[in-house]
Amino acid sequence: MNKVLITGIAGFVGSHLAESLSANAEVWGTYIGSDLANLEGVEANLVECDLLDADKVRETIREIMPDRGFHLAAQSLPSLSFANPAQTLRVNIFASLNLFEAMVEYIPGATLLNIGSGDEYGEVDAASLPVKETEELKPLNPYAVSKVTQDLLAFQYAKSKGLKAVRCRPFNHYGPRQADTFVCSAFARQIAGIEAGVVKEKVLKVGNLDSAKDFLYVGDVVRAYELLVEKGVPGSVYNVCSGYAVKIRTILDILLSLSGERIELVQDMGRKRPTDTVALYGDRSRLTALGWEPAFSLEDGLSELLSYWRKRVAEGR
Repeated sequence: MNKVLITGIAGFVGSHLAESLSANAEVWGTYIGSDLANLEGVEANLVECDLLDADKVRETIREIMPDRGFHLAAQSLPSLSFANPAQTLRVNIFASLNLFEAMVEYIPGATLLNIGSGDEYGEVDAASLPVKETEELKPLNPYAVSKVTQDLLAFQYAKSKGLKAVRCRPFNHYGPRQADTFVCSAFARQIAGIEAGVVKEKVLKVGNLDSAKDFLYVGDVVRAYELLVEKGVPGSVYNVCSGYAVKIRTILDILLSLSGERIELVQDMGRKRPTDTVALYGDRSRLTALGWEPAFSLEDGLSELLSYWRKRVAEGR
């Protein structure tokens, strides 16, 4: 049975990926901290490992010797990156460097999927939409800058050190287990709280509802990652996206339509980013050429997300 390593296994996507891979592979994952709630019921071998500790990373790779890797560990909040840019750059760049070095040393034949971000594209003219992988990168926040660096570092290691690194740039995704610091989960948790009476005032705080983003359900993202580690070309980069933009207002309208509550919307300026692109969506033709298509509709995915938060709220979590 193949061994796979998922860095950041306890996170949103990492836990779903582990759950999917465990049926056919021996799953190992790195984590830091004590919150392993996302992994309840997931069959995986866990290793506490701060990827900023180069010696610990080398030890972990040497002991596990995985056949494939998925590099998900990161500081992934653009909003937090504005508040603490140095930490974001340090974590996302040097953790990746330590992982790449260890893989080159101990498992040069293993394939690694490096997870970048659609945020790397940043400021894109309307004429260039949907964004192709060849588009110039113009990151607009420190998180995106860190991901551009990590992405290009993976390219450099593929070309100059033979690391079998496949690169991808996922756009926005959502689903159960996603933290409520992200827009879809933020809405769903507030609605679930109002329905349960935990939130007494039937008021939902919103940011920029006219912003439009490219959204994918987490199940579709996981299938894309599994396909890319099998069929992706090392050194090449692939967008993981739906191929169209959805207004945040549409996301909210769908979630509200799934609830019987009459909820008032209140603008919260604190929920706006200092730089927020009006619309950004990707070209998924490279990924589609490998045999991938999204399977979940926006409505079905958001229904799953709201059900998850209803359960969490009912459990007092």
